[in-house]
Amino acid sequence: MTYVNFICNTLGDLLISPFRGENPWPAMLAISFVTSIVFVWAFKVFSNQQALKRKKGRMLARALELLIFRHDMIVSVTAFGRLAVANLSYLGELLKPIGVTLVPALLVLIQLSCWYEYRPFAVDESILVQVDFTDDFPLMSADIQFIPSAGLLVETESMRVPALSQANWRLRAEADGSQWIEVQTDQESVRKQIVVGNRLLKVSDQRVSSGFWDELFHPAEPPIENVGPIKQVSVQYPHRQLFVAGYEIPWVIAFLLLTMIFGLLIGRVMKVSF
Repeated sequence: MTYVNFICNTLGDLLISPFRGENPWPAMLAISFVTSIVFVWAFKVFSNQQALKRKKGRMLARALELLIFRHDMIVSVTAFGRLAVANLSYLGELLKPIGVTLVPALLVLIQLSCWYEYRPFAVDESILVQVDFTDDFPLMSADIQFIPSAGLLVETESMRVPALSQANWRLRAEADGSQWIEVQTDQESVRKQIVVGNRLLKVSDQRVSSGFWDELFHPAEPPIENVGPIKQVSVQYPHRQLFVAGYEIPWVIAFLLLTMIFGLLIGRVMKVSF
């Protein structure tokens, strides 16, 4: 997963970095537009456009038949069956292009979550850090060093919870920029990035251990090598809010709606049938 994440991170950063202002919408519009172009092109390449048009026309004809003969019970029942068959045939034609784009779509959503699921901390905002250790680690007696960068202030000593094999710290952000904390034991040292600022910036809420699924869903930072007791370092970032006309909208919904709108418009230009 390391190489896949490197490629995805590089592409995502190149697309979104030019729009890293205080307003998150320009980047959302740009990434939705580019995604629409790529996915419409892929749909055109991997679909049988002639068969798709034919089966879509047949499905619409069956729907029209059902509408016209809705007062005739016998004809309506048989027309409904033909409509169901035509609909299944049409959906079957969509399986190949949708299947091809499914994994890239997941990777796009994972990358976007690094920018839109959470926002950076503001200056003077409290930060909670949680470190998870292996079950056999002597948490209460171990010497754990917690070192922050210059832009962070540690407000509390570690709160250790042996039942959960975790330790927690509270910090305060004192300066904008890419900050960090470092957790040290006698076996390893793990550094975790903490982002402070009021612009659209890439945020990693967890640095996780090596493993396919953990690395897939947390691509922003390199995984923790499984050589010591530290399993995961988590930072409780505040969720990012997107607003349209004063109403909050989840970033996933905003992205999907924009991608569909752009996709329909681009599809007409590229003469792609869906």
